[in-house]
Amino acid sequence: MTTPKWVTFLIIIFTLPVFTLPSLLAQCQPDAQATRTLVWIYPFYMLLSAYLAWRAYVQRPYVTWMLLAIMILSSIAVQILVTA
Repeated sequence: MTTPKWVTFLIIIFTLPVFTLPSLLAQCQPDAQATRTLVWIYPFYMLLSAYLAWRAYVQRPYVTWMLLAIMILSSIAVQILVTA
């Protein structure tokens, strides 16, 4: 059994905030090195979470839903971190 196409599409939609990396880096304060480091780690985390959510759906769909929820929350958290 494979992951349904609608789940794959949903995972891709949840991964789209990765493409805001250039604007996130531009919004970072010049002296905020810790924030910059977290923003650089953010896309790798999102891509890894998306891959794991896609792989987990067949045997453990609840893990996929938890990963998607955490992906949304982390996207919101990074936005707040950069703009605050």
